[in-house]
This record gives sequence, structure tokens and C-alpha cells, in this order.
Amino acid sequence: MSVCPGILLRLKILRASLSSNRTRTVLAACLISLGIAATLIMLALSTGVRLELESIQAKVGRNLFIVKAAERQVPQWQGGGWYTTTKLKPRDAAFLRDQVRCVVRAAPVLERNLAVKWRDAGLATMVRGVTPDYLTLRNFQLESGRRFTDAHDTSLNRVALVGAFIADRLNNGLSLIGETLWVNGMPFKVVGQLRAKGQSSDGSNEDDQILIPLHTAMRRVANVDSISMLIVQARTASDLPPAMDSTRQLLRTTHHLDPDERDDFDLLTMIRADEARRLSSQWLQGLARILAALTLSIGGVGIFAVSYMNVSDRIGEIGLRMAIGASRASIAVLFLAESFVISAVGGLAGIAVGVAAALALERLTSWHMPLDMRGILTALAVAAATGILFSLGPAVRASLLRPVAALANE
Repeated sequence: MSVCPGILLRLKILRASLSSNRTRTVLAACLISLGIAATLIMLALSTGVRLELESIQAKVGRNLFIVKAAERQVPQWQGGGWYTTTKLKPRDAAFLRDQVRCVVRAAPVLERNLAVKWRDAGLATMVRGVTPDYLTLRNFQLESGRRFTDAHDTSLNRVALVGAFIADRLNNGLSLIGETLWVNGMPFKVVGQLRAKGQSSDGSNEDDQILIPLHTAMRRVANVDSISMLIVQARTASDLPPAMDSTRQLLRTTHHLDPDERDDFDLLTMIRADEARRLSSQWLQGLARILAALTLSIGGVGIFAVSYMNVSDRIGEIGLRMAIGASRASIAVLFLAESFVISAVGGLAGIAVGVAAALALERLTSWHMPLDMRGILTALAVAAATGILFSLGPAVRASLLRPVAALANE
């Protein structure tokens, strides 16, 4: 199939027009490419920050808050000092699950900092008595071995899950599964080893702990009937405030507190650090958007300037075209097409620069910054639209010139 001679002629004219003002063309294309590159970098940063926040939140657990046994000051007439209240019980977890609509799970926890020995090695670490729900809420995965079950808890079995830091300190990183640890002078068989998680959002070492069944910890290790805290999961992030309010009201009722009496528990959110990161990411995204908009605007101004100067330099040509029958629409389309080509070329160059910059940032930050094809095509469409929009005025000006006046001006 042969190409229409008229189209080939228009393409030759377009190429000749762009080549005759090469410096202007390259400058305008570079400005557009900077704007598109900034847009793609913004998209990459936005995606990278979002994925990083999701990763951090997944490590901690989603939509969680803590009900902690409160610390209160002993009245001076009783000797002074501080004590931890003992009203928080394992049954409170069941109350919350059953009676607070937006609560999905609640896991009781008893924690003590205790001495642990294995053969000739020893250390002091956090020992937590938990139910199987705790591992689900806090997103702990097993590196090897198996979890303990509700049956282990009911039977007061002495079994344990160890963090990666414990295995590293006691056995040079080798598995402790099947070994017996002495926790506070009591033997516990290691049935599983937790996958390493690193530091939590509050800076504590998530791998420096040993998990044992809750009731084993309460009766055989600490000999208490109260717990240290409840880890509570709301259904969604928006359910956190009402879930915390309902939890407070329910626990005040079940603990038989008078209206003017202080809570014997503290409610703590686990998302403050994530909120700080989210605010930082929003500031970064806002700054990137401003940068992208500013750079695109500068590129648009460059397109406008090039189009305006092209029209001014080619007034005689415009008059001649009109004199031999060119329509006003075809004159406008000619200049719009030139701007479109400049913007498209600049957009393609900007995409190449933006993708390269995103890959470099991914390598430098170790964040995953995927750029999908939709984002790239959107950036290219923005480049083309910028070129057409900013050249519309000069193109209309060219089409409104009168042939006689244009030729006389030439």
C-alpha cells in the first residue's frame, strides 16, 4: 500500500520546520523531558514509600492497639513507689472479642524479663506467655519447627518458640529445635524457631524473645492470675478509634470501676511511628508533585515560546500558504503538529531518564519502586497534552493572519 503523497509532503515540511530551528526544538524538548522525568520519579517515590510503609505495618501487625496493665503510684502513707495493677485477666480478651463489634481478635500476653540457660550459655531476655493468636496478630512466621497450640496452653505444656537472636546468642545461629532451655530454672523444650523480623517501630529487637504458652507462663513461671497486656486487632484502620473507645467502656464495666475512678489499664496505639512515616511520605509526595508541575509548566512555557517565535519568523510563509489555498485550520494544525512532535520526543526522553532515575533510587534505598505501563503511558500523554495546550495560542494566532498583511509584512 502506497503512502498518500500529501501525507509525505506534510511530514517533509514538518521535518524541515523543526530542523530549521534546531536549537529551539532541542531546548523545548529538554524542558519537557525534565518535567516527565520528574513526574515518573514522583510516581516511583510514591509507590516505593507506600510499599515500604505496608511492609513495616505488616511486620508489626495491622490495625492493632494495646491494652496494658497500668502502673500506678503507691500513696506516700503506704511507703511510696510504683506498682502494676492486676485487674487485667485473660478473660478480658474473650469479652472484647464477643462484645466489641469492630474487634476481630484479642490476644492476652504475660511478659517477664528472665534468665535463660542452655548448656553452659546463658542470657537475660524477654519471655512472653502468649496464645496462638499472638503469632497471627504480630505476623510472626516460623523459620523451622512448629507452633504450639491451644492444647499445649490448656495442658500447661513446657514448650517454647525462640527468636532468631536467641539462637544466635546461645547456639551461634544454629537451630535450637529439640533442645531444652532452662527458663527461670524450669525446663522448656524448643519446638520452633521464629523467622527474623529485626527491629520494631519503637526500636525494640523483635528477635530477642522466647514465646511460651500463656497459662504455662502464668502458673508455672510467674505464679500469677493476671496478665501484662492485651494485643487487640480492629477490623479496619478506621475502626481503631471506636474500638478503643468501646474497649475502654467495657473494661471499666467488667473491672467494676466507679465513674470518678481512674482506669486500671492504659490504651496505647501501635501506629504512631507509622503515622510519622506516612506524614513524611505525604510531604515527600507533595514536594515531588510540586516539582513535577513546576518543571512541566516550564517545559510548557518553552513550547509556547518556540511556537510563538516560529510563527513570528514564518509570517511570510504563512501568507504564501494561504494565498495558494491553505485553509486556516491546516495552518493551525501545522504548528500544533510541530509542538506535538517536540513534546512527544521530549516525553520519550523524559521516560527514559525517569525510569533510569527510579532504578537508581531503588538501588540506593533498597525500596521496591515499580513503574507500571499505565503510569508511563500517562506521562507520555501528559507530555503530548502539554505541547498542544501551550502551543494553542500561537497556532490560533497563525491561522488568523490575513494573507495580504502577512505577505506585506514579509
